[in-house]
Amino acid sequence: MLARKPSTFQPQRPVYEPSLLKLPAVPQADLDVHPIDWSGLNARFMNPGELEVLVALARSVAPKVAIEFGVNEGRTAKALLRNVVTIERYVGIDVPQGYVTDKIVQRREVPQQPAHLALDDSRFRLLIARHGSHDLLIDDLPECDFAFIDGDHGARGVMQDQFLALNRVRKGGMIVYHDYHARGTVDVQAVLEELHKSGRRLIQHVEGTWLAFMRV
Repeated sequence: MLARKPSTFQPQRPVYEPSLLKLPAVPQADLDVHPIDWSGLNARFMNPGELEVLVALARSVAPKVAIEFGVNEGRTAKALLRNVVTIERYVGIDVPQGYVTDKIVQRREVPQQPAHLALDDSRFRLLIARHGSHDLLIDDLPECDFAFIDGDHGARGVMQDQFLALNRVRKGGMIVYHDYHARGTVDVQAVLEELHKSGRRLIQHVEGTWLAFMRV
């Protein structure tokens, strides 16, 4: 009888593993989360309920100007523009085809038509940078009240997006991060937990989601 080869199957980790997350948690019940208008939008790259939570976080600071790092096809931008009535200006940043993300898991996520879902809104401006936010200086972006970081999730990318956001978000505003999880496929968790551990910033995550946020 031939010996069996050892199994290489690895069970997929759950979407949300609170025991492996070190940032303090905020229950969704503490946020003013409501249903949103999803018409014409898809749910790619978001877990159930996350877009509603993101809208609630944005509404909590009543932003006039918003910046999104990693706008992709513009779904999130469209949802925020549609459901956060205070927004007067929205800048979405992404990369052209040919950009190679640091993390393998993201390499099929580079959009073929960046922000196409949001381009019909006059408040929206698309900014394409060959190397993403690594090509941008602080003064290339407007001061804002809300920033959503969902770009290149390698450590360098997260830190660069965060550097720009911290220098553009006004006092009383908010920075929100996506893909804060313990799956080990991206560096968001490591970067945020290190910053929080340093004591320089209070960063929290929303229970049951991959969203983390910082009030400025």
